[in-house]
Amino acid sequence: MRILFMGTPEFAMPSLEALIAAGHTVCGVFCQPDKPVGRHQNKLQAPPVKECALSHDIPVFQPVKLRDGTALALIQSLDPQLIVVAAYGRIL
Repeated sequence: MRILFMGTPEFAMPSLEALIAAGHTVCGVFCQPDKPVGRHQNKLQAPPVKECALSHDIPVFQPVKLRDGTALALIQSLDPQLIVVAAYGRIL
């Protein structure tokens, strides 16, 4: 089953890892963009779900907006059979 996963914080990682461990094909991961951290906000920190997905060679997408239509076109091009959302942090 082709699954698209949408999640950002560490809270969502066990769900993604469970899908991978169950043998499902995760065709992509949507998460929020990297956030600036540090005293001067000059370094970017990747969300935990992004790091997990990249460690499993899963493509990661970080759209700034979901309402402009490009994110929907991207989802349609991935052609998932199921979309799993766990703490994505945006209104869908």
